[in-house]
Amino acid sequence: SPPLMRLNEENNTWHLLQTNDDLNGSPQDYRRPLETWKLTGSVQSQVSPEWVFSEMHGSGLKDPATVFTWVAVPATGFHRTVLPNETWAQAEILAETGTATLAKTFLAPRRAVKV
Repeated sequence: SPPLMRLNEENNTWHLLQTNDDLNGSPQDYRRPLETWKLTGSVQSQVSPEWVFSEMHGSGLKDPATVFTWVAVPATGFHRTVLPNETWAQAEILAETGTATLAKTFLAPRRAVKV
């Protein structure tokens, strides 16, 4: 297993990227090296949950076998799950129209469409 990674202002570690392989080993596919390269041209001030989702669904990270995409901001308690056939806006509408109490911990009812 790779060592524990933490965000660290001292060494300018403002993001963590995890694909389905260990960081201390060779990449098993192109996703980690490509997204690492893309992140070198990004700055922390441009990051938002929507930005993260667009990176995860853009060329490089999105995989046809992806079952769902989950974006969270632990500091605020924000989280959103998006199915492969949904956009960020669709998931946002579903989250907002669900029961307020349940929307905090459960997904709004919906079905993934096989592509």
